[in-house]
Amino acid sequence: MLYKMPHMFQKIFKNIGPGTLVAAAFIGPGTVTVCTLAGANYGYSLLWAMLLSVFATIVLQEMAARVGLITGKGLPEILRSTINNKAIRVAIIILVLAAIAVGNAAYEAGNISGGVLGLNIIFGTQWYFPLILGMIAFSLLIYGNYKVLERVLITLVVIMGISFIVTAIAIGPDFASILKGLFTPSINEGNLLTIVSLIGTTVVPYNLFLHASLVSEKWNDAT
Repeated sequence: MLYKMPHMFQKIFKNIGPGTLVAAAFIGPGTVTVCTLAGANYGYSLLWAMLLSVFATIVLQEMAARVGLITGKGLPEILRSTINNKAIRVAIIILVLAAIAVGNAAYEAGNISGGVLGLNIIFGTQWYFPLILGMIAFSLLIYGNYKVLERVLITLVVIMGISFIVTAIAIGPDFASILKGLFTPSINEGNLLTIVSLIGTTVVPYNLFLHASLVSEKWNDAT
């Protein structure tokens, strides 16, 4: 039985769809940092913003995945082929590039900042931590092996998921306050920027393009 275990895990990894990699693109140190600060500063009162963000993300990602599955194309290809007006097509391409490039740069900056925050807590503040994390990320990307990158990200997501569950159990949250925070929206001048940060770190546009592209590559027809 034991000798079959490695083969079983290989089969599981082989059959994992792109959703896990997309989840890895969502969950990062930047997201963790924003959520941690929101919880530390406002307790459970902004959980409704997270619930709204997660619901919007599920709807949008499902739509993007369905488009990639049915058409066998990524979103940029679909936009380019379905819009005939040249001016509108150019404007949309510029908007897409801005969403991917600027959004990804901002999100990655948040990830690196969150990673640096964690390293500072463990090892103390060092000026070279951002450089080290940037070089690690660059090395993984420049290596160019999709399968290696996918497995690294999936492993990190599993580790973070386990740590979240263990932490949630250890702190013993107040479930009545959680329910109140989930279904009682509250917005004021003090928490507005944090609400925008929570939504912005959850509903990220480039993941729509990533999901559609990965689905179109893995399953190139609807059957």
